[in-house]
Amino acid sequence: MAASTVSSCVPPSLPESAAASGLVLLDRWCYIADLPKNTTAASTTSSGLPIKVTFRAARPPLLSHFCVHCPGLDFRKIGPKIVATDADLVLLRVPIDPNSINRGLDWDYFVYRPRAQWLNLLPNPHPRVLDDSATALISREDGAWYVVAALGVRLPLYDGRALIRWDFDLHLYRSSDSKGWISKRLSVNEFERDKLIPLPRAVDRLYHETEKTITIGGEHGTVAWVDLWRGIFFCDVLKECPLLQDVPLPVPARGDWDRLFRHCNPSYLRDVTISRNKDLIKYVELEFLYREELNATPVSHTDWVCNNSRKSQVIRDGWKSTTWNMAIPVGLGEGWHRDCVIDVKDVNLEASDPCLSDLMAMLSSKTTRTWKELPVSCPILSMDDDVVYLLSQTRPRYMDKLAVIFAIDVRKAILRGLAELDVQKSTILFPNICTSEICRGT
Repeated sequence: MAASTVSSCVPPSLPESAAASGLVLLDRWCYIADLPKNTTAASTTSSGLPIKVTFRAARPPLLSHFCVHCPGLDFRKIGPKIVATDADLVLLRVPIDPNSINRGLDWDYFVYRPRAQWLNLLPNPHPRVLDDSATALISREDGAWYVVAALGVRLPLYDGRALIRWDFDLHLYRSSDSKGWISKRLSVNEFERDKLIPLPRAVDRLYHETEKTITIGGEHGTVAWVDLWRGIFFCDVLKECPLLQDVPLPVPARGDWDRLFRHCNPSYLRDVTISRNKDLIKYVELEFLYREELNATPVSHTDWVCNNSRKSQVIRDGWKSTTWNMAIPVGLGEGWHRDCVIDVKDVNLEASDPCLSDLMAMLSSKTTRTWKELPVSCPILSMDDDVVYLLSQTRPRYMDKLAVIFAIDVRKAILRGLAELDVQKSTILFPNICTSEICRGT
């Protein structure tokens, strides 16, 4: 976790016309500000301090964000963060002592409902430590009660490089009963992803490393723990004896074979989300294209793994985006279905809005010769439609830094929108942005 994660205390202004009524893009890192409105909810921390949380909504590609006000806590080192959302509920963590070095245990967890203006403090999960990326919030009966489900990692058992057994801990909290936090042992049914996406011998990583968690819901509270490198664990967490089902992601795009297994953060290239009506899992991969190669590329991903000493010359020449989807429940259909493939050279980036045109002109000023050379990363899938959001950061003429988010319709290959990001946030290089339906029904 970055040592500095808090933005300036002044959130960006949001135009009145930007009010959102459906899907939004959330900035997970909260601002520290007292800006009361009709979404403000108040509560008390475990140490007795008053706390207020306010949600400020915007229509994508503008970012919606949260403001936290807690007099008595100094958030300059570490700040409040959104852990998960489902329907119109939000799971928020707040440091009990922002100066503590034992941050894994020193969190207060709140469930926040903006429209109802309530903020509930959860029992502390200690001695359990919740991993943000492996924690889900599940709304039940239209928010009448909720479940928090987190995956805890145990040591796997290997025979050489072969994974023999791997158990996990499922940490559960139900707001509808008085049992508090409980834990269950989980096991993987079968290890599937090695058959499709084997790891090179030089890569030292676990079989599964959760980068993102998705709530699917349904009768049994299905949750998907996503390893953006190779696969997804699906689990019906509300069953008496839940099991983990292993589903591999599609084979990586050829241009990313070398990059994927050496990049520290796969979210720079990939994203997975759920469709709004919860009937599809959606996946996108951003592939960086190159002008030429030093050595011949093997014909298959498996060949590349076996001969991964072969190198490609890294001269970027644009990018390509591929989206996939898979029917839910998984295992009953044909697996992943390739949906849309677009190349940047085919995307119409002309902006009809004069304000967007000015921003596009600044982006291209002096920093790039063509649009395909504009650096993009961190694809974010829309739950609603065929839009993929892409982040870009550059240094145009007369400016220290400019960061923007593109909204690109990958089916029609057109620019849907463009918004400037807050470059004061130190997390701009490691963005924490997610899609959410928190505004549904408003």
